[in-house]
Amino acid sequence: MSKRHTPDMTLVTGAVRYRDLAYVAMTDDNIEARIGHTHLYDWDLQQDGDDKWGYIGATYWATVSMAISRHPLQQMIAISPDGEAKLFGTQDDREERIHAPGSDPAERGHLRAVRTIGERTFAVGMHRQVYRRDAVDQWTCLDEAIRPAVGEVKGFEAIDGFDEADLYAVGWDGEIWHFDGRQWTQRPSPTAHVLTGVLCAGDGQVYAWGRRGLVVAGRGEDWRVLPLDPLVGDIGDMAWHAGTLYVATRTGLSTLDGGTLSPVAFGADAPDTVGTLSTADGMLWAIGPKDIMALEDGTWRRIE
Repeated sequence: MSKRHTPDMTLVTGAVRYRDLAYVAMTDDNIEARIGHTHLYDWDLQQDGDDKWGYIGATYWATVSMAISRHPLQQMIAISPDGEAKLFGTQDDREERIHAPGSDPAERGHLRAVRTIGERTFAVGMHRQVYRRDAVDQWTCLDEAIRPAVGEVKGFEAIDGFDEADLYAVGWDGEIWHFDGRQWTQRPSPTAHVLTGVLCAGDGQVYAWGRRGLVVAGRGEDWRVLPLDPLVGDIGDMAWHAGTLYVATRTGLSTLDGGTLSPVAFGADAPDTVGTLSTADGMLWAIGPKDIMALEDGTWRRIE
């Protein structure tokens, strides 16, 4: 399949909603990187098997993360570092600002990630910010008890959970925090290096990752560093799909079993790089700056 968008566009991130519906954020290669902007598209798989792309619109801010929100409507949500949010889907198209009384990313620091866990969507960022979307344009701040001391530089890079009362947030200095729906508890981390992502996987384990092949696994009080080769490079993302743990790096896509990485065999039509993974409804997308590969029922095919 020929590339329709990426000859002059770069994929930033994406999110799968159903096996036949997904969303992506792109930037225009002809616009200077310092100028924040995003072009948002939806992808529909037609009954005849053909792909149909739709243009949602543009934002005048950079997208740092995307997810599928479920409450009160199921729709795409894309966020900016400063807390702007774009929502689209289920016959609704709106913009919001992530903030709460006494807490605003514009004052406290950049947001890093958005993730839907259970029926709620959460956003996290610097200064250990944590917000939960409880209704349309209504965000609740959950971090009052864990804010850093004056002059202390701390931050969350990612959040995930097994449910809304079993959350894990990770970030700077290797911090791992757990939220039980009422209070936060810092867990003992086996690393002091920044953790840039976290996944609560289908095997009951929590995986957090960072640069130079750093992967931490565990749950509760028990955590360990998996012995991966630093030459693997920075870990970009992880996803649990069809009983398998997938790991994205700048050098490609692999599966992880214990401490062993096994490269995914795409065949002749392999992506150049993979940075983001998204899975839903039996479909896994592997997204790189110029590629989208989709896995369904054990078969890979190129989307872009």
